[in-house]
Amino acid sequence: MVTNKIIGLDMFKSFILGVCIFLITTASILAKDISPIEAAAGIKNNLLIIDVRSIPEWKETGVIPNAKLIQMYSSARTLRKEYISEILNFIGDNKSIEVAIICHSGGRSSGTVKMLEERGYINISNVPEGMVGTDNVTGWINRGLPTIKCSKECE
Repeated sequence: MVTNKIIGLDMFKSFILGVCIFLITTASILAKDISPIEAAAGIKNNLLIIDVRSIPEWKETGVIPNAKLIQMYSSARTLRKEYISEILNFIGDNKSIEVAIICHSGGRSSGTVKMLEERGYINISNVPEGMVGTDNVTGWINRGLPTIKCSKECE
């Protein structure tokens, strides 16, 4: 009788562990990171790219062709009041729309992904390497992916 209780407890623990692994895996699928190469390939399949850097950054490095440019911060380095509403106006109400967010090196884009997920969007990706990367990550530009000069938005 004691053996059955122990076996039942072990089975219950295994079940709970399985459920936890499933939930963690599901959460990581919803909040996915993609490489610049994956983002560039996704553009050919209607992936929208939103660049959340600043005008000086866009001028310095150029921008991804056809990316939507929406500054996250004001010149005073505070979150712009209209930031999220501009993104929502651009992507619309379709919670399944595929969008990748990119910034300098992954910080601002990660925060933006979280804000959109909190609003129910399920196919929002972060490009953590960003446009220029960090010491150990190369980024969009160093990978030789296309950029163009920032024109209208940078005036």
